[in-house]
Amino acid sequence: MVSIEIDAFTRVEGNGGAEIIIEDGEVKEVRVKIFEGPRFFEILTLGRHYYDVPDLEARICAICYLSHSVASVLGIERAFGVEVPKEIMLLRELGLIGEFIESHALHLYLLVAPDLFGYADAIRMASKHGEVVNEGLTIKAFGNYIREVIGGREIHGINVKPGGFGRYPSIEELEKIEKNSEALIKFAKRAVGIFASQEPFGAKAEHYIATNDYLYGNKLIACDKESFDYFEHIEEKSLPYSFAKQSRYKDKIFMVGSLPRVMLKAEKLTPLAKRLFEEYKERLSKGYVSLNNLAQAIELVYGLERASEIAKELLDKGVEGENISVEPQEGEGIGYVEAPRGVLVHHYRIDEKGNIAYSNIITPTAFNHALMELSLYEEAKRHYGTLDEKTLIQKLEETVRAFDPCISCSVHLVKL
Repeated sequence: MVSIEIDAFTRVEGNGGAEIIIEDGEVKEVRVKIFEGPRFFEILTLGRHYYDVPDLEARICAICYLSHSVASVLGIERAFGVEVPKEIMLLRELGLIGEFIESHALHLYLLVAPDLFGYADAIRMASKHGEVVNEGLTIKAFGNYIREVIGGREIHGINVKPGGFGRYPSIEELEKIEKNSEALIKFAKRAVGIFASQEPFGAKAEHYIATNDYLYGNKLIACDKESFDYFEHIEEKSLPYSFAKQSRYKDKIFMVGSLPRVMLKAEKLTPLAKRLFEEYKERLSKGYVSLNNLAQAIELVYGLERASEIAKELLDKGVEGENISVEPQEGEGIGYVEAPRGVLVHHYRIDEKGNIAYSNIITPTAFNHALMELSLYEEAKRHYGTLDEKTLIQKLEETVRAFDPCISCSVHLVKL
């Protein structure tokens, strides 16, 4: 028995690797080892007052801090039975869209595109394809602008609050978002054509899970049409070689992320994004995890279109900028949000004084961990013996990148 070690995945967020176990010349097992240091955010929130928790949860990730902030706020508000007006939900949605735009642009243009164009990194790729890299950086910068307006700053913002916001956007900021969104759609549309050319690889995702609205929801949905709370059908387990847990839906491996979203919720896409989805629907329906890249490109178009729609709606009706009063009480609530990489869960129980008594956070990369292992196993079986080890490892890393993993996010409380 021998093994091939990937010491550290490259061009992904966080620290992780893999071990491919070979026995009698055949691939027997693949272990995705997430060895990023344990981060105890569930424990850190225990006993804290609810109002401080979203700001703390924003520290989980620099890339998707708004997803954590909004999921945290939704969980807290549902525990207290608080409903905020449409204006506040639209602004939260706009922040999540900014995060989609920034994160998808980073992943597609800077981390995946070098594989398509045959370069080791985006810097060397820019020497011959500078226009592609520049378009990606322009879209990414715009996503960061939206995040700064809604979240308070580009990284680890603290503007999203239970009941509303610390600060509301100005008319000038909303006008800028509407104008720039429309101007950048042509770049995102071109990205769809680029990533549609990528050959499928990885495992086929047989089961998809997403929230019941496009960017958030009060339930999860699956490809079998069931609507449910996560604890009803999703089971987590710890692994001896990973600080991230692994999940099953009704004992089956599943996928979250852009591909599940467009396949389960295509009717909620914006007009141009929906047309592009219909154009590539047959290709996407094959379910290979690499098609997540194409789905992300379609979501770039969706994000830019939807950002323009929201900004226009808010400008037409006016932004009043009034928070809803939140009174602490004993309760339990779950916040479901679509982070760029897929379903994010924040689950709290809160005591009568408004302090957190129970906390559980499940991130998209933890949900995708089992499918990531299966995808590497299938790719290793497909290529072992026909490629040299260096080229094989490159193929396996491309497969990992298709998930756009956020490894730091995936590591939380583990019990030893």
